[in-house]
Amino acid sequence: MCAYRSTATFEERGIRPPPWNSATVGESDLKFIHLRDGEDTGLLQYVRSGGIAFPHIMVPDQLQIRGVAKLSTNEPVGGVSALHVVGDQSEQDSVVLQNKEADEPNSALSTMVSHALWLWNAKQNIAELITRAQTRSLLAAESWLPTPLAHAVFGQVPGTAAAAEADAIEAREAEGQKNMLAKTDGPVSCVAWHPHRSLLAISHRATDCVFVYDLVNDTWCSNVLQNAYMQGITSMAWQPNCGYTLAVGCTTGVCLWNIVPAASSDSADVLKAPGLGGGQISAWMSLLSFPELSGTCKYPSQLPTSDKVSFHRSASSVSALSFSNSGQWLVAGHQMHGHLTVWDVALGTATPLKRSGSTSRSATLQVGMSPNDRYLISTHANGQLRLWETENWTSRVWSDFNANVTRFTWSPDSRSVYFAVADSADIYALALYKAPSSLDAQVTHVTTFTAHAAAVSEDADSERVRVGGSIKYLALDPRGQRLVVSFDDDSTSGDISLLAVYLVNNDALFRAGGDSSALMPLGYVRGPNWGKQHRLEQDVALEPKPDKSTKKKRVRVGTPTPSWFGFSPNFEPGALLTVVWANGKISLLPLLYATKLTRA
Repeated sequence: MCAYRSTATFEERGIRPPPWNSATVGESDLKFIHLRDGEDTGLLQYVRSGGIAFPHIMVPDQLQIRGVAKLSTNEPVGGVSALHVVGDQSEQDSVVLQNKEADEPNSALSTMVSHALWLWNAKQNIAELITRAQTRSLLAAESWLPTPLAHAVFGQVPGTAAAAEADAIEAREAEGQKNMLAKTDGPVSCVAWHPHRSLLAISHRATDCVFVYDLVNDTWCSNVLQNAYMQGITSMAWQPNCGYTLAVGCTTGVCLWNIVPAASSDSADVLKAPGLGGGQISAWMSLLSFPELSGTCKYPSQLPTSDKVSFHRSASSVSALSFSNSGQWLVAGHQMHGHLTVWDVALGTATPLKRSGSTSRSATLQVGMSPNDRYLISTHANGQLRLWETENWTSRVWSDFNANVTRFTWSPDSRSVYFAVADSADIYALALYKAPSSLDAQVTHVTTFTAHAAAVSEDADSERVRVGGSIKYLALDPRGQRLVVSFDDDSTSGDISLLAVYLVNNDALFRAGGDSSALMPLGYVRGPNWGKQHRLEQDVALEPKPDKSTKKKRVRVGTPTPSWFGFSPNFEPGALLTVVWANGKISLLPLLYATKLTRA
């Protein structure tokens, strides 16, 4: 691992943090505009420089939505009109073929098809038949054997009282974890920008519903995406080059939503693609689940069509999703193991990539396809960072980190990946030195954010704010010009409501000697101050005062903290930073800078 010399830190460059009672509205001319109120003189400066003001989006903590009930069994929920399970059509096919056989009782072809169908169904349902037999045996044994002995012999299988009790305990634990996250991270669990339109998909943590916001029309889509199978949402991604198709990762698999907007009645908009804002939409959902992990593993490019594995339902949980830039592949990581699943969405087939372990200790944390679709990055709970090339699906792994890789982001030229490690203030980069599909890459330590206390102004008695700490998340804008980082709440952190922004010079990673830094400190971003957050004043008053000997400084009650942030893929004047704050408010902050695009 090599290191590049940083020219200066935030403290050395004299970059002052904004005061706690201000809010950042954007960047202009390499300076961030922080306003205290509507009469601040900085507002005039921002407007004169071409600044754009976007409205805040507010997502409430609790919602009352009429819809389908929660899924309580392993069987499909009846009466769910929006549900379409891919690859589970054996019962429907059986009915159709039996009707054909009744019409032609003497047909030899029908008899052969019926026998073939019976054998296919037997092969597909053999595991279910074994489970049912085990359930009947355990129910009979529980009537005359002591319960512990019956469980020791037969185990806990679906349909028994012990299994129902275990499922209830797991459900209570999941609900408690969801409520805890809602109090700390806010009501928004996931956010996804559409790759070609100004649409923002937002998942609500408490209700497991997805809302779509149209930024152009400044309106919410009148329909809500919800289904009994869409529980415990962990990730979302829009499919590129495919209209309005949204993949939602959850505990039951991947819910693939196909959305059809209402046609415009205006004759002037006949040639214009319809949007989703305001009008009614039609949508249906396909449940994509996982192929079995047993047997030999082949890779998508090496797997003939006849050997492709069809979708079928399972109880595996999805932790991360990423579409290829072409929209052909959908890659998913899992919470219960380190294997990846690669779907060919058009063909409806899935292939497992088995590399990083079969237990939850190697669970996938994040996956991401490179912009040129030639590489794939995955990070895992066992500390691994794995680089895949997508031609032959070979990989290379780095695991010499002190903790897990918390977040990574690709550069737009697919030549480097910036990432951070838990419990560390360091920012690293994985630089690819050769053309695809070479795995010749090197991990580079780029810079360290040094925690420090700084005054908000030049006044001698001005407020001092401590900034810095372990880096929690980071995001790079689509043009590769701005890198934004947030800080984790630990013993070294200061005001974790602040976001630090770097100016990026990606070419410095590939210069001999590393004389110039790839990251230059630029400024800070603070969210709107709305008063008290989730903790009540009396709860804070009852908390013991922190020991003065420790360096930890609690954030003021009412100071917003970021729970998610990223960039819109399309914003011509520069970059549009999207920040989700812990109380559900979503800020859209324009970072205006001169782009390197040339016009013909």
